[in-house]
Amino acid sequence: MQTKGTEASVVVDARYILAELLDGPRSYWALLRSSRRHPAEVIADLRQLLRSGLVEYAGHEFSLTPEGTALAARYGLRAHRDVKCPSCRGRGVILPGEFRSILERFRELTRQRPEAIALYDQGAVTPEVSVLRVAFMYQQGDLEGRDLLLLGDDDLTCIAAALSGLPRRIHVAEADERLVSFIADVAQAEGWDDYLTVQTYDVRWGLPEELRGRFDVFFTDPVETLNGILLFLSRGTEALREGGTGYFGLTHLEASASKWREIQRGLLEMGYAITAILPQFQEYALEHVLQNDWRVVTEAPVPPGEPDMLFYTSSLFRLQLVGPPQPVYTGPVMMGRELYYDEEAYVTSPGSPDDIPSESFADRSP
Repeated sequence: MQTKGTEASVVVDARYILAELLDGPRSYWALLRSSRRHPAEVIADLRQLLRSGLVEYAGHEFSLTPEGTALAARYGLRAHRDVKCPSCRGRGVILPGEFRSILERFRELTRQRPEAIALYDQGAVTPEVSVLRVAFMYQQGDLEGRDLLLLGDDDLTCIAAALSGLPRRIHVAEADERLVSFIADVAQAEGWDDYLTVQTYDVRWGLPEELRGRFDVFFTDPVETLNGILLFLSRGTEALREGGTGYFGLTHLEASASKWREIQRGLLEMGYAITAILPQFQEYALEHVLQNDWRVVTEAPVPPGEPDMLFYTSSLFRLQLVGPPQPVYTGPVMMGRELYYDEEAYVTSPGSPDDIPSESFADRSP
């Protein structure tokens, strides 16, 4: 039988789950999305609630037991209510007519895109999110007449930006040769050869001279190891002119609050003010989830079933340079699998260091 102390501990640690379940049954994936916590915390809390007999799991959904409902009432918990704007779904951005047209054309142009592969930790956002990114940058005054760099672009946001016709020029630096070829082919077919350019680039290489200090804005959706994300952001920082802006995404599924703090500390050291954080702005259409060896699957407290929603989301950050760019990393950086994978990676394949090709870093020095 639970003691009063145990009950209090459960409520303190897992009250967000109890409040969700007061509103009705939820899948594992729904609780991961709504919690905005690292999966290790959510999994630990669900295990404790199951052991304590406060929740049960059936039909791929968690629900409160009578004991759980009574405990929630005893501690004054109420059912969680969704208070997000139904039009923008909490993003603060919608797609007006011209952007809806961009979305339709974007879907057509990217229909034959290369499939995401684990080697580069790929997982694309939905087409709507790619266009919403462009709309938000436009809203912030960061597109019209600006030089835009995309540092990695498996989402093909460069194509959405090109369809808008807003930037002065767009350049993509991408490690995956399949994407480099695809983007180049689209640019040629659409007559964008001098407007949308692309090159093969691995962030572990030093940033090429022709990219340094040449852009007003960068956008990247980076890996989320601490050193890896600071490396991506450093390359973007090196590419900016003074007073430039940067955009990147950051999840709770791969980064704890402690890592968020370390990343933010790194941003301050690089000379940035964080001017906007849009929670869960980006949704990712991940495929074959149960077939992957991701820890979010292998360490789940229950057999989770196929995702019933887009559970993987990230917050969108906008950065403003205050003073000269001060990247944490410059020049070549030797990293293997640790670029992509650390102890907080729950939706990334562990892989092997040998999966990441070893390059001649000396030959890639700027």
